[in-house]
Amino acid sequence: MALPRNETSVPGWIIAVIILVNLALLVPPMLVAKSRYATSRSTRIHVFYDMDQQQKFKEQSANPLFADGRSMRLPVAGTVARGDLSQDEHYRWGTVAGEWATEFPEQVPVTAELLQRGQDRFNIYCTPCHGISGHGDGMVSRRAEVSDYGAWLVSDLSSEKGLAHPIGEIFNITGYGIATMPGYRSQIAPADRWAIVAHVKALQLSQSVDIAEIPASDRERLLREKALSGDKETGAKPQDEAGSDARQGR
Repeated sequence: MALPRNETSVPGWIIAVIILVNLALLVPPMLVAKSRYATSRSTRIHVFYDMDQQQKFKEQSANPLFADGRSMRLPVAGTVARGDLSQDEHYRWGTVAGEWATEFPEQVPVTAELLQRGQDRFNIYCTPCHGISGHGDGMVSRRAEVSDYGAWLVSDLSSEKGLAHPIGEIFNITGYGIATMPGYRSQIAPADRWAIVAHVKALQLSQSVDIAEIPASDRERLLREKALSGDKETGAKPQDEAGSDARQGR
């Protein structure tokens, strides 16, 4: 005997509840995604703050705690930044016992690499005024001569005045300036300033050395080159060595 078959169906209200619950379950992840990628001026909800938000004075804001009303405070007088303690006056200032140094610091060995670095820095920072050869014929000096800029003193590094500066004074002038020349200590590190000094001394030596101090082989070569260049420019005959200037290396 077969039992009667009863067809059953899920009530509609149960189906509606299931759909509503599933839709409600989608709300939390959607809110989380929105909070992660959306921007807002309001702070997010924190159950545990963990110092994420705290009372503080921001930069350029007023602070009634101090007499001047500023929240940003100046460093205490005499404060020295870490790594900037300038105890080595020779390396940092170019002086030894209060006098201009006449030698390079021991941590600055004069090498070909130092001279090359000095030439590179000199070409960047110094040639606009002093020129490539150091004669004070840079573009700034040339324009000052034909404009209304006023007095703009650019010294010739190979002149008697330039040669009279000790090594330490040249280093100090490079960093702190002199007359109308500004200082470059904020742009050029001490190591590069010493490299520039080495290049300046090389320029001075090359342009003011006495020809008698040059080895004989190099002296003869320089005289031949100078004579040949003179022939090309003027067509004159080469001068004898005896009739040449005593400082032809200049």
